Amino acid sequence: MGLVSCGRNSRARNLAPSCSIFARPASQPRFTQHKKEAFWFYRFLSIIHEHVIKPLHWTEYMRDDALEAAGLNDQNTKVVDVGGGAGFATLGIVKHVDAKNVTILDQCPHQLAQARQKEALKDCKIIEGDAEDLPFPTVCR
Repeated sequence: MGLVSCGRNSRARNLAPSCSIFARPASQPRFTQHKKEAFWFYRFLSIIHEHVIKPLHWTEYMRDDALEAAGLNDQNTKVVDVGGGAGFATLGIVKHVDAKNVTILDQCPHQLAQARQKEALKDCKIIEGDAEDLPFPTVCR
């Protein structure tokens, strides 16, 4: 999960490592070199991941506790949940931020299909995309 928090009356707080103002050169290695293999891995893993694996190590209480650090105390905050998958973390985000201000981005269409089925996320913008090639303008300070 990667979050950027921008309240109306506050400066943007990037809750991820700082970035460069320049795009990554095509010659620079990507974190995940084998996107096709990852696609198929998540295609099948996602079937059991949400119901069997995740509940053993990532609870709603843990999620909500982790999101405290994001300072999501303004309904108008715009949030992008990078690697949002099936929307588990996003369900915690929309407890504090209007779902219309939340974007979920993930490379796995099967995970995103699960997110689309969740009533609390119906107003979120859901985008299939790559966390290493975000489809948003980048502003770094």
